[in-house]
Amino acid sequence: MIFDKIDKWNLCFKHPIFIRIFQDLDKIKINTPNGVYFKNSDYYFKVMSYKTKLNPKIIENHRKEVDIQIVLLGSEKIKLYPVEKLEVKRNYSEEDDCQFYNKIGTSHSEVILKPKYMGVFFNQDIHHPQFPVNNKPEEVKKIVIKVNEKFFT
Repeated sequence: MIFDKIDKWNLCFKHPIFIRIFQDLDKIKINTPNGVYFKNSDYYFKVMSYKTKLNPKIIENHRKEVDIQIVLLGSEKIKLYPVEKLEVKRNYSEEDDCQFYNKIGTSHSEVILKPKYMGVFFNQDIHHPQFPVNNKPEEVKKIVIKVNEKFFT
């Protein structure tokens, strides 16, 4: 996992594709409607809005895509788990590049995403998003940039 300020992206990503990705990121604004943008075989953007939850249900990881998660509005806590503290809820599906889990233990770490920061979640980073910061649910607007894993290996 990588956690850093968005404006330091060039220190984290060296492949030339990231120049285009971060140019496209500049085109997404708070008033951009929810949906999928810039979809191609290398990457795409998912813009979404939701209210954080005291007990969110989604615990997931991916194999073919790496998530670059960026909050535009609000803040969100994301917990990370070691695989031994989880049980498989749904086996990996190539169709949506996701495996889902149930927790049977506690997380090993957490990160708080807020505007101007990014969290990058690789295959081994089993993440549990949508927690409120300070246990106060709030509206979040977020971008998840799904990048083909080949640009990291």
